Amino acid sequence: MSKPQPLVDKTPAIRLLKGQVFATIAITLIALIWGVWSSASAGIGASIAVTGSAYFALQAFRHAGAGSAKQIVKGFYKGAAGRFGITVLLFSAAFAGLKSLQVGWVLAGFFIVQLVAWVSPLWDALQDERK
Repeated sequence: MSKPQPLVDKTPAIRLLKGQVFATIAITLIALIWGVWSSASAGIGASIAVTGSAYFALQAFRHAGAGSAKQIVKGFYKGAAGRFGITVLLFSAAFAGLKSLQVGWVLAGFFIVQLVAWVSPLWDALQDERK
């Protein structure tokens, strides 16, 4: 007898978070060429994006093996709302608490990591096509 399959597969979410962490490290190291504050700013922006994505993944896939689609949908909504709130809170805290942050680098770090989230599903689809 086969075991039941989960309604939602969390493997792509885990792969996405790994890609975002890799992008965070990469942009932080690349920005170091322009100085410590550039690097710190890029790393903070990138970390804000990763933190929001991690919260979303935790909430959205909490009930991944559940039989209730209603629980899964509720988790996705809670994750999306929480990600938005966390992102706003962390940006506010970063700019209020660290006066030496370089806005351009913070935004660059954030958007580069977000780009990973936008490209990741396309990448997964291309990989699935090749199989």
